[in-house]
Amino acid sequence: MMKPTQDKNFGRVFELPEHYPKGFCFGGGKPVQMQMVDWFNPWPDSVLIENPPETWAEVAEMLRPFLMQKSYVKPGRRYILVTDFGESLVFGSEPLPERTEEHRDD
Repeated sequence: MMKPTQDKNFGRVFELPEHYPKGFCFGGGKPVQMQMVDWFNPWPDSVLIENPPETWAEVAEMLRPFLMQKSYVKPGRRYILVTDFGESLVFGSEPLPERTEEHRDD
């Protein structure tokens, strides 16, 4: 895990799309629209200095309840926290629905 530092302790939260493009992504990919809904410093300065987290999994589990209480979290939607220190966390108010033939990528 890349540990956060004073100058790299920033995260952005994006709401993931409800549906994704179908088919293969050869030749440069397919555009997907996401909306940034939040940004914050995942670790307070005191934690960075005195008690740095040991693993990202440990930190992610501490962040999850905090993120789930945010006003932008909508039922059935998924979100991704992307940090500038190389870690990410996907969370949401409900599990992803089962994949159906209608939403297959191939």
